[in-house]
Amino acid sequence: MVLQESPYTVPLFVAAAISGGIGFYIWRRLRGVEAFLGALIMLAGAEWMLALVLEMESSGLAGKMFWSKMQYVGINVLPTAWVLYSLQYTGGPKWLTRRTVFLFSIVPTLVLVLVFTNDYHGLMWAPSELKIHPVSNQLVKTFSYGFVGYLLYSLAVILISTVLFVKILIRWRHLPRLKVASLLFAAFFPWFLSSLYLMELSPSLDTNISSLGIALASLIVGYSLIRLGRASIVPVARETVIENMSDGVMVLDIEGRIVDTNRVIEQLVGHPSSQLIGQPVESVWPEWALQMPNKGGELVIDQNGGKHIYDVRVSPLTDWRDTLVSQVVVLRDITERKKAEDLLNENEEKFRTIFENANDGIVYVDNKGIILDINEKTEDLLGYRREDVVGKLFYDIEFCDPRDLPRVIDVFSRTMATGELVSLMELEMNHADGSKVFVEVSTRLIRNQGETEGLLSILRDITERKQTEEKIKASLKEKEVLLREIHHRVRNNLQIISSLLSLQSSYMTDDQYAEMLKECQNRIRTMALIHERLYRSDNLAKIDFNTYIESLVHELVRSYGVNTDFITVRIDVDKISLGVDAAIPCGLIINELVSNCMKHAFPGGKGEITVALHCSDGKIELIVKDNGIGIPETLDIRNTETLGLRLVTILTEDQLNGTVILLRDGGTEFRIIFREKIGESR
Repeated sequence: MVLQESPYTVPLFVAAAISGGIGFYIWRRLRGVEAFLGALIMLAGAEWMLALVLEMESSGLAGKMFWSKMQYVGINVLPTAWVLYSLQYTGGPKWLTRRTVFLFSIVPTLVLVLVFTNDYHGLMWAPSELKIHPVSNQLVKTFSYGFVGYLLYSLAVILISTVLFVKILIRWRHLPRLKVASLLFAAFFPWFLSSLYLMELSPSLDTNISSLGIALASLIVGYSLIRLGRASIVPVARETVIENMSDGVMVLDIEGRIVDTNRVIEQLVGHPSSQLIGQPVESVWPEWALQMPNKGGELVIDQNGGKHIYDVRVSPLTDWRDTLVSQVVVLRDITERKKAEDLLNENEEKFRTIFENANDGIVYVDNKGIILDINEKTEDLLGYRREDVVGKLFYDIEFCDPRDLPRVIDVFSRTMATGELVSLMELEMNHADGSKVFVEVSTRLIRNQGETEGLLSILRDITERKQTEEKIKASLKEKEVLLREIHHRVRNNLQIISSLLSLQSSYMTDDQYAEMLKECQNRIRTMALIHERLYRSDNLAKIDFNTYIESLVHELVRSYGVNTDFITVRIDVDKISLGVDAAIPCGLIINELVSNCMKHAFPGGKGEITVALHCSDGKIELIVKDNGIGIPETLDIRNTETLGLRLVTILTEDQLNGTVILLRDGGTEFRIIFREKIGESR
């Protein structure tokens, strides 16, 4: 390729190098869509200018045509990247979508295809010729309809971008106008020079001066991104966020004058924005002058019949030289939050007062078992200081007895997992000095928004009570031993009396008197058997009457020498326990009635005796019956001369407060009915 010199190549090459360098810097150092599009614009402009330089330096037709086509790479990218840049700058992600990028990429792609295939169809330009010039040869092209269409498309795209920038410049008074104006100029200047070149109004008809506009536009865009800041104005965001936010926002200049406000500030001050802009904030808002320091704080305002508290944040705004140019003030209504904080502080103070002055020990652990706090009573109760236990797992501290520790850990784990509290627990704990402390533990869950955060364990000192209980148990044990010894000695004494009566009866020659002594002996054995049952029983207050009756009847059968093959005794007794006051008279009654049956009911030597004891509706019914000859109708059991039947009525009515019913059908049946106050059905 033969090169030629041109006076325009050096400045164009320098402009291309500067534009490309700035574009590369922005691409490497800045982030975001706006920076990417800005870098793309500058790199595309650099490519256009570099291709133009190479076209101007080429002397042959083929070289000039190749570099002329290569210029369309940058020419095609520029309008598309510029309109996308304007969409991002003025509307952000709301407008710049993948669909938008795809639609704006269709025409440039099609034009590139037409440019590089123009030799086959001539839609972009007619066959070109080389114009020989003393300084440099010029490429002469006659443009076709395709180029005109693309030119109109490019102008339309630039017009759209220009309208967007003009719209936000007019509509949004708070925007940095220097930046918007510089972007408008960057859009206008290249296309103005291109129009002059196409209309042959350029100072040099042989050189496309629009490339100089691209160089200048690239510098402006680079300056806008690097020095004036990127993405610093987004009016849609300002409208949707600042204007409609619940916080008050105002901008003050360095003199304290109001530059901008949102609707919340207007409502607080009581004046529209038009009356506030340009006014010193102290003159239109007295509360500000009286309460507000420069660095923010809290501002109290009388509003709607009550006081409202605002949290004030003041943020400085500086320019690219770090010089203060204004301040942004944000006011947030924290009235409800302050009330909640005051209420929380009050509740915390109440809780702390109760916590520290409680008569019981309180241990606060989190849901992992780590001790968060203990009160003074716990320190006194267990001898551990707060700083020695806080932050440690409760089961790592040796104040829990090793025998109780597995149960305590299991209860804690189940409570944290299920949220179900257990009933009171009695624990033996270790004091720091080695002594034993007995406590009664109750628990309360600590919840926050439904989640279990921890557990309060309330420790009540029951050491004195436990010591008293142990003393009572020891005393009861002593009394129980003493009472068993008394019953044992009474039984032995009654047994001695019975033996003496038996010995005495052996010297009796009169059978009547001997029989009387035998009856007394049986009565004494009946009472002795009760005392024997008592001192052998676990319950010294009651006697299991089921086994007692069986033993009593067995003794009577042995005493009277009854042949059980002929006279049978059937026992039907419920599980009933009787106290001593009822057991002795009841046993004596059974002794008298069964003895009478064995002596008088069966002259033929054969029969059946039934002894039954039942309880129903709080009443006890004793039944003794036989199927013998029966009692004569003329016999009155209350006025009989025999001692046995008189004893039955006396014991029933006087000691049991019961009634005696005598039935004479098919033998003799006695029913003794009474209420036993001490004994009860089991």
